[in-house]
This record gives sequence, C-alpha cells and structure tokens, in this order.
Amino acid sequence: MTTVALLTRIVGNDASARARLADAGIDVAIDLAGYDALMAGPDGLAAWHAVAAGIDGLVVGLQPVDRALFEAAPRLKYVLRVGTGLDNVDVEEARKRGIVASNLAGLNADAVAEYAFALLLAAARRIPEADASMRKGEWTRFTGRHLGGRTLGLLGFGAIGGAMVPKARGFDMDVIVYRRHPDPASDAALGIRTVGLDELLAASDFISVHVPLTDDTRHLIGREQIARMRDGVVIVNTARGEVVDEAALAEALHSGKVTSAALDVFADEPPTGSPLLIAPHVVLSPHNGGYSDTVMAGIAAAAADFMIEHL
Repeated sequence: MTTVALLTRIVGNDASARARLADAGIDVAIDLAGYDALMAGPDGLAAWHAVAAGIDGLVVGLQPVDRALFEAAPRLKYVLRVGTGLDNVDVEEARKRGIVASNLAGLNADAVAEYAFALLLAAARRIPEADASMRKGEWTRFTGRHLGGRTLGLLGFGAIGGAMVPKARGFDMDVIVYRRHPDPASDAALGIRTVGLDELLAASDFISVHVPLTDDTRHLIGREQIARMRDGVVIVNTARGEVVDEAALAEALHSGKVTSAALDVFADEPPTGSPLLIAPHVVLSPHNGGYSDTVMAGIAAAAADFMIEHL
C-alpha cells in the first residue's frame, strides 16, 4: 500500500481530497491532528519518525523537512509543500536522495493578496482599535491613514505582489515595486514603477512584504531600513516573519516612526514572547492569509492530484 502523511489541515480535513487519494490506492498514515498529538508527547520527534518510516509521500505546511526526517523515512519519494516557498524543506538533501520536492506556489496568491490588503486597511484605518473601544462601551473616533493618493511599496513582486496592484489601483494609490528581476514592459502595462530598495523605503507611505525567505531576505527590513522609511509608514507582512526584524519593528512602533503594522507571519509560530505581542498599533493574525473557502478547496484538490501523479 502506498502511504502518505498529510500534515496540513487544508488537505487533511478535505473529505473529497482524501477520497481521491483512497480511490488511487493511497492510504493516509497520519494527518495534522495525529502529528500534533505525537509531537506533544514526551517522545514526539521519535514517534513522528517512527510513523515516517512507512510513508511514500508527505504533504506539509510549515513543518520542518530536514535530513533527520529523510533518514527516518527511507521510502519517501515526494514532498509537497502547500503554499509558497520551500524554505522549510532541505531541498539539496532531498535532491541528493532522489526525493522530489515541490510546492503549490500561486494557488493561494489571490487569497493572500486579499488578506494583505485587508490587513493594510485594518492597520491604516485603526479598525481593530475602534472595535475594541466600542466593546468597552466607549464612543471614540480614531484618525487613520488615508490610502488614496498615497504610495504603496511592494517589496517583492511574484504572484501575490502582482495581485496587490489592482486592489491598490481601486483605492487610487500609486504603486512602486522592488524586485530582483525588473521588467520595464510589464511595469508599463501595469502602470507601476520598479525602484531600488532605498528608493522604495524612502518613497512609500505603505509597505507590503511579498518576498520569499532566503539568506538574502532574512531581516531585509531591520533598523537601518526602518530608519530610511518615511515617518508614519504602515508596514504589512504576509510573506515570512524572518524577513522583518521583529525587535526593530517593535521599537519603531513604540517610538512612532512606524505608525502601525499588520502581521500574518512571525519568526516563531506561534510567536510566544515576541516583542510585537505588546507593541502598540499592531494587528496580529495567525498565518491565516491563504485560508479562504474557495482557495482551500482548490488547493486540497490540487495537492491530491500532485500526490497521485508523483506516487
């Protein structure tokens, strides 16, 4: 029997995807709930590796897929990361062992872009503060940051960054972009402008982060970069927590250099002990950007199809 582990609720909780796997003769050895239960036990890692010894395929979210796991799972042939990036997978070690590793990049782009813009609005217009005040019986007006006529800087311009452009246009915002591979023809068609990092930091009223996590992008936004930003900037991060230096951002929120921030991702998840938990004017969200109803159903179906194809 071909066996897989489904360590993401998007696939594991989808009855149609599980039925599709079963029809193809693929058995589910463990799902996310089972994995979490194992890892919470006294011998969590050893218990998980014992299960992994019998799997041929693995679907993960952000769980680490490293050399130790590969050594524990000699039958493993295929690793599928649900979402964007493979930063939690030791891709080089997988390649050495003949294990295929891929992701579902782009399938959740529209959902994450929607969420990023919702976070931008929530932080800029101070909606969570207004809601909390009302629930305390108060009637207080909160002056927020107007979007129209201001500049949105997109740090990274893949599928998610690209999906932000029409949303920003709908709010009458100018859009500038920092990306690794400028494309003047694309810029002209979209009505945007590609700039260097320093110019984006200095010119943007709002900054939304959409770069993958690499050695080059870790702490891409730190104290020096925040110092170059306009006073009163609003920062949104739906990419990876490690791209932003959390301590530096917390300091900037306390000082008022950054007016507000909205974060769906953190260096550690959950972010226990993060200085951002007690920082003012910050909207916090539990890595929720890709979780829309239509996108989740499509991802579950695609993940099942990918697993069947590779196994």
